[in-house]
Amino acid sequence: MQVQICVFDIAIRVNSFNVLIICRKFVPYRKQFAMRTLRYLQSLLVTALCVSCAKPCSVVWTEGATDPQTGKTTHTMEIVNPPKGSDWTIWFSQFRTPVTMEENSPADIIHMSGTLYRVAPSSDFDGKEMTLRYEARALVNQCRAPEAFYLQKKGQKSVPIEVKHVFLPAEDIHSFSYNEVATSAYDMVPKLKDVILTEGETDLSKAQRGTVRTVSDEVPGWYRITLDGNISIESSDEEGAHYAEVTLENLKRNCGGKPVPNGVITDWPDMSYRGLMLDVSRNFTKKDDLLTLIDMISHYKGNYLHLHLGDDEGWRLEIPGLPHLTSYGAFRGIPVLNDDGSFSEPDALQLTYSASLDRNDPDAPGNGFYSKDDFVEILKFAYQRGIHVIPEFDTPGHSRAAIKSMEKMAEETGDTTYLLSEKEDKSDYVSVQDYTDNAINVALPSTYAFISKVFDGIIAIYKEAGVPLDAIHIGGDEVPDGAWTQSPACKALMEKEGITDISMLKDYYIENVVKIAEDKGVKLAGWQEVAQHLDPDTFEALKENLFFTNLWSVSGSKEELPYEYANQGVPVVLSNATNLYFDMAYNDSKKERGHSWAAFTDERRSFSLLPYDVYKSVRWDDHRKMRDISSLSDGKMELLPKGKPFIIGLQGQLWAETIRSFDHVTYYLFPKALGLFERGWNASPEWENTIASDDPLFTEDFDSFFSTIVHNEYPYYDSLGISYHKN
Repeated sequence: MQVQICVFDIAIRVNSFNVLIICRKFVPYRKQFAMRTLRYLQSLLVTALCVSCAKPCSVVWTEGATDPQTGKTTHTMEIVNPPKGSDWTIWFSQFRTPVTMEENSPADIIHMSGTLYRVAPSSDFDGKEMTLRYEARALVNQCRAPEAFYLQKKGQKSVPIEVKHVFLPAEDIHSFSYNEVATSAYDMVPKLKDVILTEGETDLSKAQRGTVRTVSDEVPGWYRITLDGNISIESSDEEGAHYAEVTLENLKRNCGGKPVPNGVITDWPDMSYRGLMLDVSRNFTKKDDLLTLIDMISHYKGNYLHLHLGDDEGWRLEIPGLPHLTSYGAFRGIPVLNDDGSFSEPDALQLTYSASLDRNDPDAPGNGFYSKDDFVEILKFAYQRGIHVIPEFDTPGHSRAAIKSMEKMAEETGDTTYLLSEKEDKSDYVSVQDYTDNAINVALPSTYAFISKVFDGIIAIYKEAGVPLDAIHIGGDEVPDGAWTQSPACKALMEKEGITDISMLKDYYIENVVKIAEDKGVKLAGWQEVAQHLDPDTFEALKENLFFTNLWSVSGSKEELPYEYANQGVPVVLSNATNLYFDMAYNDSKKERGHSWAAFTDERRSFSLLPYDVYKSVRWDDHRKMRDISSLSDGKMELLPKGKPFIIGLQGQLWAETIRSFDHVTYYLFPKALGLFERGWNASPEWENTIASDDPLFTEDFDSFFSTIVHNEYPYYDSLGISYHKN
């Protein structure tokens, strides 16, 4: 009889002391083979147990207090069970801050690029704990603490390591007080302009409806609803008919299935553009979550969604013919540390912000993109709800993802047709987000081949979706000083064109992009810098092609810019960082997520915006103290009658540096963004000309607004199961 034995597969999970032995197949017994197999198994088991006894590396990061005498803050990073020797590094992400190490520190903390830092041991280390104390900026809030730690040993694959944060005590803060007032089903956001109640009531679920009657000589978006037991709708256009339907849906929701008092609603939007910008480049929002957000924008009669699809940290839309934009530029990974201390990014963009780098992890906010089919679905879904989508790819600054993707394409295919950078360019600059390689080279013909290719791809996607493409947003903001100064291509172009000032290369870029847009029959949009400091001829050419500019940095010396632009005939969408940057924390509690560089922004702050008197748009300061607004408009540039039509609307911005999930998206926006939708619809409130921050006209209006949120909108959020902020 033939004797058989098993050939085994062995899987060892070292940190949990697990050894799994699986029989794969039987082979004829041989004594010599069996003894060899036994010794091999014994060796593996001993190795597994030894390795499993070694504790994994981890980090404890402790927030330091600020010394009241020196103003300095010292944080502590304790590395538990670090590797022996010095041939290792720990990568992590940290919002930018200068770092000064304590003397005789066993390791340095080195800034690499953007938010990418690394721990570099200064000598061989052989201990259980490595304690690093370093001076850096104080934490504004807890979400800005270091994150996404990865251990990388030389020649080995990097592994994520656990981090524990130890924060200083922090308290919740109550942003504002208000007087709660009674509300009805007719109270909604934005507020209905005119409601006249009549006798009787209407059961909205059973009432009969006729066809919508078109009324001429009314403003765009106008509608009237008559409830008299039945439902009658009149509107000036399809837009007005859509808003009537939204109002009826909100009435149904607010009345909770009960009949509503009869009445006549007359309503219309004051501003033609009422939009929201969502940054999906820094951290990604998945398609299904984006569709949920679009539904919510429609609920508040918003009509534009501006998607920030391309920036330094990611490119998020598939463009046919440029596959590396998404196969490379839509993902993040651990860089390779070079012998000279620099780093390479062979498979993906550098680690930035969030922790998970798994391409297959559906919850990894740093990774992902919209396929062409995804985007067609998004466009159709939005348009059916009265929302136009504005695609943005920031250029020529804020373009690192595109630059690196096109370098990867040239490296892998040899095709330099769409290259955005020049190897010989030695320009020395640092962008506002601490990148040294994020500015497109505007002298290269391949740059304009790339712009043209992207425009063609976008135009084709909108055509397939069957929806209008109002504009392509080209960014234009925050090109770092020093870009292009040491580029041979730029120097040659300047000589050829007779350009004597490096800043005039911006004109060259704008002129070329305007020409591309005109040839393709598409309008442009941009941030305020896109139209600043241009030659008069370039400015006029751009102005003729502009759908709008976002005026965002409008405080201090720049607060007159919106009216300066509008008075010159430049279409302006007010995007004030002080009122409408929704990534700003609700208040100054360290527990609140968000930035604070522009403001602390809550529901009262967004509600306070005055489109036609922006100087009085901040009635309480960032620490809840009332401001004297009585003379803030004195001596400032007026919005002239000819300029008023060029203030076309408002837009809220949600930048994604601190977003790690869709819960964060909805928490930042709701209910903070409701002030945007209210003011875009009702641009001139009764209290517009008041000169006291707490004028009764303002406080009564805000009390009604916020009571409506509490009574009618909180239950709406609960029904959706979303995360939101409660004052």
